[in-house]
Amino acid sequence: PAPNPTSHHLLIMPCGPCGAREPLLAKGSASEPGGSTFRRVAGTTVEVFNDDLFQQVRGLHGVSETFLDTDAKAEMSAVNFGTARAESTHGKGGHAQFDSICGRYVVKSLSGDDHRMLLELAGSLVERLLDGRTMLCPVYLHFRDPESGRCYKAMQNLTQVGPWTAKYDLKGCADDKTLEAAGKPITPVRRRFWRADMWCSCAWTPPRWRYYEGKVRARALRMGLAPQQRDEAIQLISSDAEWLIGHGIMDYSLLLAVKRLPPEVAQSCGAGPLPAAATPLLGETAVPAVRSWAMLDSQTGELVVITMGIIDYLQPWTPAKVAAMYIKSLEFNKATIPPPLYGERFGKHFKERLQPDENLKAQPNSVAKAAEIWCFEHGGKLS
Repeated sequence: PAPNPTSHHLLIMPCGPCGAREPLLAKGSASEPGGSTFRRVAGTTVEVFNDDLFQQVRGLHGVSETFLDTDAKAEMSAVNFGTARAESTHGKGGHAQFDSICGRYVVKSLSGDDHRMLLELAGSLVERLLDGRTMLCPVYLHFRDPESGRCYKAMQNLTQVGPWTAKYDLKGCADDKTLEAAGKPITPVRRRFWRADMWCSCAWTPPRWRYYEGKVRARALRMGLAPQQRDEAIQLISSDAEWLIGHGIMDYSLLLAVKRLPPEVAQSCGAGPLPAAATPLLGETAVPAVRSWAMLDSQTGELVVITMGIIDYLQPWTPAKVAAMYIKSLEFNKATIPPPLYGERFGKHFKERLQPDENLKAQPNSVAKAAEIWCFEHGGKLS
């Protein structure tokens, strides 16, 4: 029988600060392509893959070599595997996700296909992340728990400081959904053929209606950005889609999150009507772990911060996916289509849906950082 995705053998202890200290590494035998070594995660020795590559990404983004280890002095663990993230319910595959205690990282369990794809993809992925001209969510560690045999990846948390005015998971198809609205997460309540009550809207519960209405909003979403920031975003998305097509990958999403902060917060963060030439785009002077764009709404005085990243980009085109495509042959605008078609649709969709808005004035990256700090210090409040 398949292992229970909610049962984890890794030790559960309360993360200490992600402070730097000597990594607890010991050389191991290369049991799979890419080679494996060992390090500690949450107090347990785990097998890691291609760590010489992912170490470069950690260094680029200032991630400690012991970022998921246990700090014995603080009696804390970097990850609490006892409590899955709410986002674990959003995907249909049932793969559990866990937050690091510091909030900066997410650990996600991998299917066999995902694990094999990450082994194969590691070199090219790291090269792209180091280049910086990408929206792919950074991966910092690929490991396996020897006791359970389960594989995981540790990645950047793209939306650490909430709540959000709106947060979406977008594929450019019928699977688009709203994850959060007005600071409140939306719990998935899916329609299933064996649930007769789900086929008649008259029997839907309030949570089901909220989920459905969120899907309708996500499918119709059009998002305005300052013109130069919109152009940068479109260029990055199109380039990533071409790269993903080249590696035979499909079923990925654009995670898009929006905050609108009041005028007084905009002023305290240093936002203002800057000349276009004085407005540096994010990524010009550094390689960011998270892509965020800050804009001043000239009509309302609000500060608009939009964060984007491509997630779930490890799904290859397998025989199971081919079968699913034919099973869903009557489904309109489905997610299960071959990688070339998926990537072309993905790039075209966001070129149409991300629109230039002259009322939004691009702000320096320092304003986006200041807004994140303000939200963190005020408990994630939107106003």
